[in-house]
Amino acid sequence: MGDTGMRLVERFNDAWHRGDLTTVAACLAEDVTYSPSAWDGPARTLRGRDAVCRAFADHLGSGPTLGAVRAAGDRVLCEWSWPLAEDGTVLRGVDLYLLRDGLIAAKDVFSKITTDG
Repeated sequence: MGDTGMRLVERFNDAWHRGDLTTVAACLAEDVTYSPSAWDGPARTLRGRDAVCRAFADHLGSGPTLGAVRAAGDRVLCEWSWPLAEDGTVLRGVDLYLLRDGLIAAKDVFSKITTDG
């Protein structure tokens, strides 16, 4: 699923940055799970396309700078980072996707705050 999975996540990311919730939703399995990063407080896993899309709706458009997208089997990893903050820190992370039947079945976000330098 390597190249196909990478193309799916790249399509998802492109739609995200364009603010296209319809295409974002079309990339998700009906029973998708989303586990956001807990960098800004406790996070809970959301389940189902409708709940996940409601959570995504206010965050589409602008976003972090995306890095490499890599695939292995039914997993795709996408690196990202936010611009340098005033305090000299950078929020960096990865999104780990689980794919099933050509759709995103899970999106888990892992992040950390680092100093740039």
